[in-house]
Formats: sequence, C-alpha cells, structure tokens
Amino acid sequence: MRALWAMTVLALAGCYVPRDSAVVEDRSCVKCHGDSTREGTALQKAAPPFDVNGNTGVEYPGVGAHQLHLGKSATHGEVACTECHKVPLTAMDEGHNVGKTTFAFGPVALGEKGLASYEFDTRTCTNACHGERSGVWTAPRAEACGTCHGVPPPSPHPQAGACGVCHADVIALDGGFIAPELHVNGVKNVSMVACNACHGTTDAGSPPRALDGSTERTSVGVGAHEAHVNGGAKTRPVACTTCHEVPSMVSTPKHPNGGRAEVLASVRWSPASNTCTTNCHGGTSPLWTTPDAGLTCSSCHGAPPALPHPQATNCANCHPNSTGVNGRDVVNRDLHINGLVDVNVPTTCDGCHGSSTNFAPPRDTNGNTATTNLGVGAHQSHLVGRGLARVVLCTECHEVPAMVVAPNHLNGVTEVKFSGVATSNVALPTYAAGTCASAACHDIANLTGADGGGTATAPRWNLVDGSQMTCTSCHGFPPPLPHPQQTACEVCHTNATDQRTFRRPELHVNGTVDFVTP
Repeated sequence: MRALWAMTVLALAGCYVPRDSAVVEDRSCVKCHGDSTREGTALQKAAPPFDVNGNTGVEYPGVGAHQLHLGKSATHGEVACTECHKVPLTAMDEGHNVGKTTFAFGPVALGEKGLASYEFDTRTCTNACHGERSGVWTAPRAEACGTCHGVPPPSPHPQAGACGVCHADVIALDGGFIAPELHVNGVKNVSMVACNACHGTTDAGSPPRALDGSTERTSVGVGAHEAHVNGGAKTRPVACTTCHEVPSMVSTPKHPNGGRAEVLASVRWSPASNTCTTNCHGGTSPLWTTPDAGLTCSSCHGAPPALPHPQATNCANCHPNSTGVNGRDVVNRDLHINGLVDVNVPTTCDGCHGSSTNFAPPRDTNGNTATTNLGVGAHQSHLVGRGLARVVLCTECHEVPAMVVAPNHLNGVTEVKFSGVATSNVALPTYAAGTCASAACHDIANLTGADGGGTATAPRWNLVDGSQMTCTSCHGFPPPLPHPQQTACEVCHTNATDQRTFRRPELHVNGTVDFVTP
C-alpha cells in the first residue's frame, strides 16, 4: 500500500513514473528526472533531460538549459541547482512534486543588486549571471562572449576589448579562458595592472593608445595627451594631475569608469565641443583633438598681452629666463607655462631700449633699429651732436620716468609732451601720426613771429633722410623779409661760419635768436 500511495502522488504531480515500481522505494532525484546512465557529475545526472514527463528536448520548460548550466564548460564552471530553486532533501518535501517549479535564487544569480526573476509566459530569466541580457530558458544560447554582456560591456566599464588585461586570472589576452570556474561565479575577478595595460604605452600610461585602442589625435581618448605629457620646444611637460585625478591603483572609486576622465573643475572641460578653458592657455579654449594645429605666442596671450602689460614684443626684456634674445624663442621651457609669471624688470633704461652708451633708440622696445620704425625714428638725430645744432634733451619731447616702473611708463604709449625750446615764444607744437608740427625747433616763425620760409617745418619723425639737415629746412636762406637778404649768415650770427657750419652749435636751435648788429 505504501508503494502504491507514493506512485499515486507522483502521478498526480505530473511526474513521469518508471514502470519499475522499485523506484518508489529509491528516493534519489534521478528516479523522476535526469538520467543515471549519463556521464558527468551527480548534478548533471539528476537534472533533465529527461524531465518528469519524459521529455528530452530543450524546448520543453522541464528540460531547457539545465545541462548547459550544470555542466562545466570552456567559459564557466558548474552552476549549483540552488542558484535557481530549492533542492529538496526528499521527494516528499513541502513544495516539491506540486507540478510547478518554485524559484528561489542564490547569491550568484541575485548579484550585487539582489534582483533575479523568471517569467513563465516568455520563459526568460533575468539575473546577475546573464547581466542585463535576459536568457530564454527553452532556447539555450551559444556560449560566446557578447551573449551575456557587451565586448566590452557599456560604460562605465572601460571601453577596452582585451578582457585579459584586467581579468588576467580568468581569461588570456587572446580571449581563451584560463580558469572558467572563476567566470560567472558572482565575483568580479579584477587584476591589479599598470596604467599602460589599458591605455598608453609608456610607464605614464597616457594615450596614445586610448581605451578603445585608437591612436589618432582626432580621437577624444587620444587628443593632445602626448603634446602635454612630453611638452614641446616652448612648453614644459605637464603632469597628468594638472587636468585630472590619477588613481593610486586601478580599482578605485570612479576608476575605471568607462573612459570618462574626471577632469578637475579648474580645467572647465566641455565634452560637447571637446575644448578646455584653463589658465595654462590664458583663458582661451583650444580644441583638444587638433594638437597638430600648432600654437604660437598669440594663441594663449597677446604678443604682447593687452594693457596694462607693456606693449613691447621683445619678451626677453622682462622675461630673460624664459625667452631668447629675439624675444620669441623659449630658452628654458621649464619656466614657461609653469603657473608663475617669471618677471625680471630691468632697472635701467637700456634694459628695454637703447644701449649702455645711449639710452635712446635704436634699439626700441621691440628690438627695432631701423629709423623707419616710429620707436626708433629721429632719436639719435636729436640726441647726438652733429655740428649743426645743440643736443636736444629727452625731456623736451616727453617725460623721463624716475624709475622703470613709474606710472604711465611701460604702458606701450609714448606720452609726447613738449617743453623747453619746442615751446619757445609761446609756440604750441603738436605730434600726431608720426609728424611734429608748430614747434619752435623746426619752424622759426614760431620763434620770431614772422614767416621763416622753411621748406620742412612739419617733419616726419621716422623719415630720417637728411631733408632736415639743410639751412632751408627750418628757415629760408636767407629768411624772407623783413629779414635782411644777406646770405653771409656769419655777418650777424657770429656763432656761424661762411662755410655754413657752426663754431658754437650749442647756440643753434636753442630757442634764442643769437645775433649782433654789424
């Protein structure tokens, strides 16, 4: 009677009952499902096929992917029955033989999120084993990378395809599994590797190569990394920590995070335009992916920078430690773009213009020496006695600062301010666009109140062609009436000679008409 009762229970539960009644007394799992003659572990023998109804096709829910899970393969180890449902101690345990599987997922299936489910209608299983890609129980899929997760998985997983780089204990660099039992085991087996295992090739680990394997500078993952890390002829190497955090080890918070570099707030990185705005570049926003475009002095700052910076292009005047004698070549790249403004302001005038023997140009503040440049012009014609006229003081045309850093000095603008002889007899001289006019120095009419008859009384400052060195430049020879029409100047002007040179040139163009009556 006991055997008959047990067979009746199994039949009502939908179990396949072998014709041999002795099975009732043998309570091993394989008596109702599975195949004791199959090769494999006890789990493989006990699990379908056969199911309780004798089915062997995977399209039957009672069969499905049992064997794919329970058997060790090239890509994973054995999956315990308890990862999906309870395993009864006896055939008569509560909840067993009810005709429907009661799911109770284990730790591997639940994963870190603790979520797993089975849909009876669609026969799909969603769990941590399969990632976010549901498997169809009655259509076992091939064991291939990319079936359960992307190759590589989507961000925040690093976008590098060589799994063996970070999972070296599990899989080789060629994609073959070394220890399949460590795969799909509920543990992330991540190896500690050097930075260049995922990106870059040098010890620094900076791209190229990027995480996705790209080496082109037009790739965001590569961009201007090399230009910064190695530095150039004008720039020092830039530490990685200048732009983003560098983790102390591979597995740290926010790293790896799928290739999204945690750029520091001070950099102000724009992913939409691939530009960064930093103090290194003077507040400009260079395009990260076009480092080959080349940078010039004016890429990051003006050449020269805008006021109140001195408007001189010979940078070496004030930055001798970083620039060469031509004012542009960087001679010490370690002192350029280092976060410090290395300034060595000259203490004497010839630090910026002129020379040790004569502070006036040539050279001007931009290094020019040609008189056609306004910064040079007729400086030396005024300051060096040539036997025709007195030496003109600098203060007669502009102020001379007491020190280099005096107010209104180094502002790039020459403050022309006439005084002395130029303003004799209440003359009102002007300077505009390189031309000097109405000065008593060049127009005797402003000195005597009468027409002087000069042919070049409004000379151009940067036209030093000798036109101002003749007697008729500033006045006629002789000046027009009422001046006596005598060409022997020395008769009344004893400082002159009949050869039209001067015995005492310091008395010529001195704001006073020096003459004696014969």
